[in-house]
Amino acid sequence: MNLYLKNIKIISPEDGIDTVTDMLIVNGHISKIGNVKRIPKDTEEIDMKGKTAIPGIFDMHVHFRYPGQTHKEDLYSGSMSAANGGVTGVLCMPNTDPPIDSALIVKDIVDKTKELITDVEVSACATEKREGKKLSQLISLSDAGAVAFTDDGSPVSDPEIMRRVLEYSSQLKRPVIQHCEDMRLSDGGVINEGFISTVMGVKGIPEISETSVIARDIILTDFVKNSHYHIQHISCGKSVELLRNAKQKNINVTGEVCPHHFILTDKECLEYNVNAKMNPPLRTAEDVEQILEGLRDGTIDVICTDHAPHTEYEKNQGFYAAPFGIVGLETLVGLTYTYLVNTGIISFNDFIRKLSINPRKILNLEKVKIAEGEPANLSILNEKAKWKIDKKKFMSKSVNTPFDGFEVQCKPYCVINNDKIHFTKL
Repeated sequence: MNLYLKNIKIISPEDGIDTVTDMLIVNGHISKIGNVKRIPKDTEEIDMKGKTAIPGIFDMHVHFRYPGQTHKEDLYSGSMSAANGGVTGVLCMPNTDPPIDSALIVKDIVDKTKELITDVEVSACATEKREGKKLSQLISLSDAGAVAFTDDGSPVSDPEIMRRVLEYSSQLKRPVIQHCEDMRLSDGGVINEGFISTVMGVKGIPEISETSVIARDIILTDFVKNSHYHIQHISCGKSVELLRNAKQKNINVTGEVCPHHFILTDKECLEYNVNAKMNPPLRTAEDVEQILEGLRDGTIDVICTDHAPHTEYEKNQGFYAAPFGIVGLETLVGLTYTYLVNTGIISFNDFIRKLSINPRKILNLEKVKIAEGEPANLSILNEKAKWKIDKKKFMSKSVNTPFDGFEVQCKPYCVINNDKIHFTKL
């Protein structure tokens, strides 16, 4: 595939680029940045005036439901949902059916996704069947292509098991990614424990169910030298504080947050809104403010989605029976830009760091460079475009989102990756 991108703004903090220029892509690689004198005959010319190219966005927390639940999402539909949302790479979670706890399943996913436009990385179970009782074959999983270990959807509750996972991961140079929830404390809760849960008359999930696990695991990470611990989908202000304190002590801990946790509060659950039911739950306005401060001061490293597709039938079973989770790949760019960049919480360069650069660093993946000779891995955005989120335009198999109808700014225009291009249909 040959492309000639004219008048394109390129911003790449790691490469020191912030300029409007032309770019020639030949056979999926960046051939020339700047004045292009010779263009191959079979080259498609695209005027990119008003568009901004950044290193391809990477979402390090998605659920593509393969194997076992492909009626909700599959590897192809998930890949196209990502591309439609301006995302060129993802990390799939292993809470599938069966769980991704064998090298054969890891290799199967790696093989099936080689030709997709989206780079699909795999995380594998830290423990067999995600039961938290016995370590998975971590070395074999790593050798097969797993880039991280997690029992996402469930925590590794046993401190001795977590210690051993950290020890193996430190040798394999793989991060341990933890779903921070003490199940004994959450104990069947469905939303944040507080005023709203009381008003609704439903069982709540207290913040201590998240923060107690984080506090314990930070101590374990400090004990296991050269390990790397990553906190998933932070929802509590006190979790941000724990992460900040750990970083100040030079403990190798990183963290991520999703748009729903820095935009919405548990008030969205009123009237039993199933698309506001997620785990960890939406918390309070005070938690949102503390998360925003953690984004502002750099405590929180990554913005991701926890893209969790469910069918409308599943979500409409009633508030208690409905599964946790929402889709997020096709709303990520607009929500993040609108609620963080436009409000001055983070700069556009930090937008790029938290969405593209930091996820790959944490996962020890190859850095995306915008430079001549490098593979073209680009998310191209229309920063000034204002648009309304319309779930009917999603390419995901599922449409469970609380953001349908939200007015946002910065629209994905296209992605270029793996010698392919996809123009957004949002």
